[in-house]
Amino acid sequence: MPMGQSKRPMPVREDLWQPEDKILDTIIRRCLDEAESTEGSAGGSTMMGGAIMLAVLGIVILATSGSTQAAIGIPLALAAAGMAYMVLKSPNDDGPRHATLAVVGGPGRLPAGYLVHADAWVAGMAEHVGYIPESQLKASVQMCRDFPGTVDDLITFTGSIAIHVPAVNHATPADVERRARDLVKVGAPILKDYLAAHPPQPLPSADGKNGKKKK
Repeated sequence: MPMGQSKRPMPVREDLWQPEDKILDTIIRRCLDEAESTEGSAGGSTMMGGAIMLAVLGIVILATSGSTQAAIGIPLALAAAGMAYMVLKSPNDDGPRHATLAVVGGPGRLPAGYLVHADAWVAGMAEHVGYIPESQLKASVQMCRDFPGTVDDLITFTGSIAIHVPAVNHATPADVERRARDLVKVGAPILKDYLAAHPPQPLPSADGKNGKKKK
């Protein structure tokens, strides 16, 4: 995502569905906790380093000017400005999160449904899909629940459809919504036919068997 560009909010499906996988959810949460802990440690180190530099600056000013007021006032003013910057920056900048989910191959390797997973979005998904046009993102969100591949597979699938669906120049929000619906109208039947021909395999039962009923 380009520098200074605000992070788009997490998309929400019309049915409010989000994926649930205890193992993946735990891994994502742990990765996110570790990233936040690292960022907090880095922030503490930055503040300590800044305090030392301001103390040195005060000594230099006192030695060169002989003014105790300047030696105290100037570093305090700089400290106040630095704190104000950090307060304004912190709610909007969580730092780079593109590597947070490296342990699972990155956000794009998560199952497609995790496009609308709250923790995944904070852990780097927002940056990962930051380049995708809004209409394609909206369409992907509506198809993510049934899509059998990864987030990247879904993005590629939707992008391939978008090539053949005319885009409106200088699109308004209504145009974006209309195009997203058009992309879903094309993609949903393809996805439905694929799932009919390749139904998902039954999950193994607690005893390790495939869950099929005995005849």
